[in-house]
Amino acid sequence: MPKITTVCMVDDANGMRKLGSALLASMGIDVVLAKDGYQALRMLQLAPPDACFIDIEMPGLDGLKLVSILRSNKRFERMPIAMLSGASSPFDRQKGLLAGADIYLSKPFTKDTLVKAIEQMEAIASDQ
Repeated sequence: MPKITTVCMVDDANGMRKLGSALLASMGIDVVLAKDGYQALRMLQLAPPDACFIDIEMPGLDGLKLVSILRSNKRFERMPIAMLSGASSPFDRQKGLLAGADIYLSKPFTKDTLVKAIEQMEAIASDQ
């Protein structure tokens, strides 16, 4: 099973980026941080990670649009992606999954939530 060793955490909230980065780093995962979709696109082109965690609501290029862009690019079409959102209704969850995300996580997340997400991402990567 492929191991997730590097992820990109995209969130406009500095606190969420710091929390996610600290939790993932404690699991031995390298984390690249982006504060919005545009910054994420620039970073992903330079050094594609194994997976991404992307907030839905961000100024400029939001998470739904970012995921759609990534899924339309051969380089990223199969990369495991988890959507992050403070909204947890079935409708919100469905929007994230329809945009192309593999996993939908409600914020705030915990280390256990991220561990499970990484395990799911590794399983997704092994199916490819």
